[in-house]
This record gives sequence, C-alpha cells and structure tokens, in this order.
Amino acid sequence: MILGKCPNCNANVIAIKTTARNQNVNLYTCENAKKEHDDSGQFVFTNDSSCNFRVYSNVFLRWNKKSFSKFEMKNLLDKKEIKIRLHGRKGTGEYFKYVVLDSNYGVSILWDEEVENEL
Repeated sequence: MILGKCPNCNANVIAIKTTARNQNVNLYTCENAKKEHDDSGQFVFTNDSSCNFRVYSNVFLRWNKKSFSKFEMKNLLDKKEIKIRLHGRKGTGEYFKYVVLDSNYGVSILWDEEVENEL
C-alpha cells in the first residue's frame, strides 16, 4: 500500500507488515530503503539502498501510544505535521503533541509546542 512520497528522496513510502522485537508491526518505509538480514541476523540496509527513511508503527510505544496507524502516517506525509494523542506513564492522563517528519529518525515529537487537547 502506497502512503505518500518519501521526504528524503521523493520515492513512494509503503506499508509492510513485519516483526520487530517479537511484535507484529507495520513498517512504513521508502521503496529505496532496502534491508536484509546479515550473517549475524541483524536487519541492515543493502549496498544498493539509496534512502534510509523508515518508521515502525510502535515508534511511540514508550509514551503509551500502541500504534501509529497507516492513516496517521499518510496524513503526516501529506501535511508534514500532525497532532497525536499520547498517554501518561500509567496510561491514565492523556496529552497531545505535534509530530513532524525527521530525515534522521523518520518522525520526531515537538515537545516544546503547546497543542489543544483535541484532534
């Protein structure tokens, strides 16, 4: 499924179902970011890979957001900035932050920006 254009190289960003840390997740990756398992079992970029853009759907798990959906990724690629709902340490309180595309990490949270508590 094509979600939009890569912010790094303008190729297509696609969604792939994969396993990361024994968890089924979606990987949103550039078509030019090719990866394979090396001899030690690590998942590394291939020699012909020309881009490194990728975002796992569990990227915000440490802030108790269980999944970053395909819809959210598609909106982020289109609008370059979206609001997401995060939760406190025990999952009780919720708050909102802006997420932007990042060339090094795929996505970044703008911690210093205040957001209204509605999506």
